[in-house]
Amino acid sequence: MMRSLALVTICSLLAGAAGAAEPAIADPIVWRAYDAAISEASQTGKPVLIHFTADWCGWCTKMKRETYTQPDVARLMNEAFVPILVDADRNPQLKARYGVQGLPTIWFVTSDGKGITYIPGFVDAATFRSVLQWIASGAYASQSFEQYRAAEG
Repeated sequence: MMRSLALVTICSLLAGAAGAAEPAIADPIVWRAYDAAISEASQTGKPVLIHFTADWCGWCTKMKRETYTQPDVARLMNEAFVPILVDADRNPQLKARYGVQGLPTIWFVTSDGKGITYIPGFVDAATFRSVLQWIASGAYASQSFEQYRAAEG
């Protein structure tokens, strides 16, 4: 009996320590399910942002913590885009449809479903903010991202 209690106590302490080591990440982005988001985009005219991720992806977690938590990035994503979060492991058909090879990958799509561009890998907040502004403003239709950034100053 004493041995069982000690084992339960040790397991409880270890579980608590493991939970404390990995705090929950507050998510300021209002993510939508794929089908609902595509419908919303066609009604609102907003471009779609599709973030392909997986639970095991360290760079995805880094992006969630360092990029998506920045207030100006979250505001732009929520106001100017219809954001979709796709677990690549659970949605292999979508992963294949968008040709995703690595994670994270972020696809930007027009409200009528045409691909604008995609970004493979982690993106820091400052760069991502510029990408969001470039696409939200419609500048992508007339100038490259490099030209946009140079004009941004």
